[in-house]
Amino acid sequence: REAALTMVVKTESCTFSGFRIYPGHGMTYIRVDGKSYKFINGKNEASFLMKRNPRKLNWTMFYRRLRKKGTQEDQLKKAKKRTMASSVMSRGIAGLSIEDLKAKKTETGDKRKAQRDATLREVKEKKRKEQDEKKKNAPKAAPKAAAQIKGKAAGGPAMKPARSSAPGKTSAR
Repeated sequence: REAALTMVVKTESCTFSGFRIYPGHGMTYIRVDGKSYKFINGKNEASFLMKRNPRKLNWTMFYRRLRKKGTQEDQLKKAKKRTMASSVMSRGIAGLSIEDLKAKKTETGDKRKAQRDATLREVKEKKRKEQDEKKKNAPKAAPKAAAQIKGKAAGGPAMKPARSSAPGKTSAR
Protein backbone atom coordinates (compact mmCIF):
# COMPACT_ATOMS: atom_id res chain seq x y z
CA ARG A 1 0.00 0.00 0.00
CA GLU A 2 2.90 2.40 0.57
CA ALA A 3 4.06 4.06 -2.61
CA ALA A 4 7.79 4.08 -3.09
CA LEU A 5 8.95 7.56 -2.27
CA THR A 6 11.84 8.83 -4.33
CA MET A 7 13.60 11.98 -3.42
CA VAL A 8 14.01 14.40 -6.29
CA VAL A 9 17.19 16.45 -6.02
CA LYS A 10 17.43 19.54 -8.18
CA THR A 11 20.92 19.60 -9.67
CA GLU A 12 22.53 22.23 -11.84
CA SER A 13 25.39 21.76 -14.27
CA CYS A 14 28.79 23.42 -14.10
CA THR A 15 29.15 26.08 -16.78
CA PHE A 16 32.76 25.10 -17.53
CA SER A 17 33.04 21.34 -17.05
CA GLY A 18 29.45 20.17 -17.44
CA PHE A 19 29.52 18.21 -14.14
CA ARG A 20 26.39 18.03 -11.96
CA ILE A 21 26.30 20.40 -9.00
CA TYR A 22 24.23 19.15 -6.04
CA PRO A 23 22.54 21.53 -3.58
CA GLY A 24 24.96 23.11 -1.12
CA HIS A 25 27.94 22.67 -3.44
CA GLY A 26 29.65 24.86 -5.99
CA MET A 27 29.88 28.60 -6.36
CA THR A 28 28.24 31.28 -8.49
CA TYR A 29 30.26 33.88 -10.39
CA ILE A 30 28.36 36.97 -11.57
CA ARG A 31 29.98 39.13 -14.21
CA VAL A 32 29.70 42.92 -14.39
CA ASP A 33 27.14 42.63 -17.20
CA GLY A 34 24.88 40.58 -14.89
CA LYS A 35 25.41 37.12 -16.46
CA SER A 36 25.82 34.40 -13.82
CA TYR A 37 27.96 31.27 -14.08
CA LYS A 38 27.87 28.20 -11.80
CA PHE A 39 31.08 26.27 -11.08
CA ILE A 40 31.53 23.04 -9.16
CA ASN A 41 34.97 23.97 -7.79
CA GLY A 42 37.81 26.51 -7.91
CA LYS A 43 39.65 24.63 -10.64
CA ASN A 44 36.75 25.13 -13.05
CA GLU A 45 36.31 28.78 -12.07
CA ALA A 46 40.03 29.50 -12.51
CA SER A 47 40.06 27.78 -15.90
CA PHE A 48 37.01 29.82 -16.98
CA LEU A 49 38.63 33.07 -15.85
CA MET A 50 41.82 32.14 -17.73
CA LYS A 51 39.59 31.73 -20.82
CA ARG A 52 40.58 28.10 -21.33
CA ASN A 53 38.57 26.12 -23.86
CA PRO A 54 36.68 23.25 -22.12
CA ARG A 55 36.57 21.37 -25.45
CA LYS A 56 40.37 20.97 -25.29
CA LEU A 57 40.62 19.76 -21.67
CA ASN A 58 40.13 16.00 -21.57
CA TRP A 59 38.59 15.93 -18.07
CA THR A 60 35.53 18.02 -19.00
CA MET A 61 32.19 16.62 -20.14
CA PHE A 62 32.28 18.83 -23.25
CA TYR A 63 35.52 17.14 -24.36
CA ARG A 64 34.11 13.67 -23.66
CA ARG A 65 30.85 14.34 -25.53
CA LEU A 66 32.72 15.84 -28.46
CA ARG A 67 34.89 12.71 -28.79
CA LYS A 68 32.08 10.25 -27.89
CA LYS A 69 33.75 8.95 -24.73
CA GLY A 70 31.95 6.99 -22.03
CA THR A 71 28.68 6.48 -23.90
CA GLN A 72 26.50 3.37 -23.49
CA GLU A 73 27.02 2.37 -27.14
CA ASP A 74 30.76 2.51 -26.59
CA GLN A 75 30.47 0.00 -23.73
CA LEU A 76 28.37 -2.35 -25.88
CA LYS A 77 30.80 -2.16 -28.80
CA LYS A 78 33.71 -3.12 -26.53
CA ALA A 79 31.75 -6.10 -25.18
CA LYS A 80 30.96 -7.27 -28.72
CA LYS A 81 34.59 -6.95 -29.76
CA ARG A 82 35.67 -9.21 -26.89
CA THR A 83 33.17 -11.96 -27.77
CA MET A 84 33.98 -12.03 -31.50
CA ALA A 85 35.98 -15.12 -32.42
CA SER A 86 38.26 -15.23 -35.45
CA SER A 87 36.94 -17.32 -38.31
CA VAL A 88 38.98 -19.94 -40.11
CA MET A 89 40.42 -18.87 -43.46
CA SER A 90 38.33 -20.47 -46.18
CA ARG A 91 39.10 -18.47 -49.32
CA GLY A 92 42.04 -16.96 -51.16
CA ILE A 93 43.19 -13.37 -50.84
CA ALA A 94 44.43 -11.05 -53.62
CA GLY A 95 45.04 -13.69 -56.28
CA LEU A 96 46.46 -16.37 -53.95
CA SER A 97 44.63 -19.63 -53.51
CA ILE A 98 44.10 -21.28 -50.11
CA GLU A 99 46.86 -23.79 -50.85
CA ASP A 100 49.35 -20.99 -51.64
CA LEU A 101 48.43 -19.18 -48.43
CA LYS A 102 48.85 -22.32 -46.34
CA ALA A 103 52.22 -22.99 -48.00
CA LYS A 104 53.37 -19.45 -47.17
CA LYS A 105 52.20 -19.88 -43.58
CA THR A 106 54.19 -23.09 -43.10
CA GLU A 107 57.26 -21.64 -44.88
CA THR A 108 60.31 -21.35 -42.62
CA GLY A 109 62.51 -18.31 -42.13
CA ASP A 110 65.50 -20.07 -43.72
CA LYS A 111 63.65 -20.55 -47.00
CA ARG A 112 62.56 -16.89 -47.06
CA LYS A 113 66.13 -15.77 -46.31
CA ALA A 114 67.48 -17.91 -49.15
CA GLN A 115 64.98 -16.37 -51.59
CA ARG A 116 65.86 -12.86 -50.41
CA ASP A 117 69.60 -13.52 -50.81
CA ALA A 118 69.06 -14.90 -54.32
CA THR A 119 67.15 -11.82 -55.46
CA LEU A 120 69.76 -9.52 -53.87
CA ARG A 121 72.54 -11.37 -55.72
CA GLU A 122 70.71 -10.95 -59.02
CA VAL A 123 70.24 -7.22 -58.47
CA LYS A 124 73.89 -6.72 -57.49
CA GLU A 125 75.12 -8.61 -60.58
CA LYS A 126 72.87 -6.54 -62.82
CA LYS A 127 74.21 -3.28 -61.31
CA ARG A 128 77.81 -4.49 -61.67
CA LYS A 129 77.26 -5.28 -65.37
CA GLU A 130 75.71 -1.83 -65.96
CA GLN A 131 78.69 -0.12 -64.32
CA ASP A 132 81.15 -2.17 -66.38
CA GLU A 133 79.33 -1.16 -69.57
CA LYS A 134 79.40 2.49 -68.51
CA LYS A 135 83.16 2.32 -67.95
CA LYS A 136 83.70 0.75 -71.38
CA ASN A 137 81.49 3.25 -73.20
CA ALA A 138 82.75 6.37 -71.35
CA PRO A 139 84.95 8.67 -73.55
CA LYS A 140 88.57 9.26 -72.55
CA ALA A 141 89.10 12.57 -70.72
CA ALA A 142 91.40 15.13 -72.38
CA PRO A 143 94.69 15.72 -70.54
CA LYS A 144 94.63 18.80 -68.30
CA ALA A 145 98.04 20.10 -69.38
CA ALA A 146 96.66 20.97 -72.83
CA ALA A 147 93.84 22.98 -71.27
CA GLN A 148 96.23 25.47 -69.66
CA ILE A 149 96.52 28.81 -71.44
CA LYS A 150 99.61 30.99 -71.10
CA GLY A 151 99.93 32.06 -67.47
CA LYS A 152 96.41 30.90 -66.51
CA ALA A 153 95.53 27.87 -64.47
CA ALA A 154 92.77 25.79 -66.06
CA GLY A 155 89.36 27.02 -64.90
CA GLY A 156 90.69 29.85 -62.68
CA PRO A 157 90.70 33.65 -63.21
CA ALA A 158 93.84 35.45 -64.36
CA MET A 159 95.88 36.86 -61.45
CA LYS A 160 96.77 40.60 -61.43
CA PRO A 161 100.27 41.59 -60.30
CA ALA A 162 100.33 42.84 -56.72
CA ARG A 163 101.04 46.57 -56.13
CA SER A 164 104.17 47.55 -54.31
CA SER A 165 102.70 50.83 -52.94
CA ALA A 166 99.58 52.95 -53.02
CA PRO A 167 98.79 54.77 -56.29
CA GLY A 168 100.52 58.13 -56.63
CA LYS A 169 103.13 57.36 -53.98
CA THR A 170 106.67 56.41 -54.70
CA SER A 171 108.24 53.66 -52.77
CA ALA A 172 110.91 54.46 -50.14
CA ARG A 173 113.48 52.19 -51.74
